[in-house]
Amino acid sequence: MQNLRSFYERLLRWERQKPQALVHEWPTDLREGVKNAFNKATKIASLCNSACHLKVGSTNQSVGNQVEKHCIERLRAVIEGFTISDCVGEGYPDKILAQNRTGLRLPLEVKATSCWDDKDTNRRVLTSSSKKLRQNFSPPIYHLLFTAVYNKDRDPITIDRIRLDFLEPTTQVNVRLEASVSHKILASSKPTNWLPQP
Repeated sequence: MQNLRSFYERLLRWERQKPQALVHEWPTDLREGVKNAFNKATKIASLCNSACHLKVGSTNQSVGNQVEKHCIERLRAVIEGFTISDCVGEGYPDKILAQNRTGLRLPLEVKATSCWDDKDTNRRVLTSSSKKLRQNFSPPIYHLLFTAVYNKDRDPITIDRIRLDFLEPTTQVNVRLEASVSHKILASSKPTNWLPQP
């Protein structure tokens, strides 16, 4: 199993980018400051046990997106010492957490799940490209993963708890090389087979 530092090193080589450090070890005071700010904001916003009203007919992915939006909007309004903004564009990370006093910008990835199980081995995809990270952040880069755990058995669903993971260079990650296609790519390939045929 690789760690986050070695993943980014390999990813930069794959992308033919110059070597650079894309993940750094969290300083204790910064980690504690972020944790305390989120803890206080969670309480002020009454986030835990808050109701999240879903759109009718929401898919599982849509539910997760709506829960994430619900949490971040509530926290964004009350968090002290930091500002949460969108990190525009596709890919990692979702948000930018900026420290007001220093201007330090941190990648903030937001996830939602209806169940937290320490033994669960299902993949939670973080990143597959360094482009967005390189364009929006400069060293030192401290990565924060925010997970909202919600209760899907209630109507409306409610937020049960929040988990913060401070990702380190030594954080273990699963790496999978993936290939993908699009309709555009497939349309340009030969032969094309639509059925039924005459």
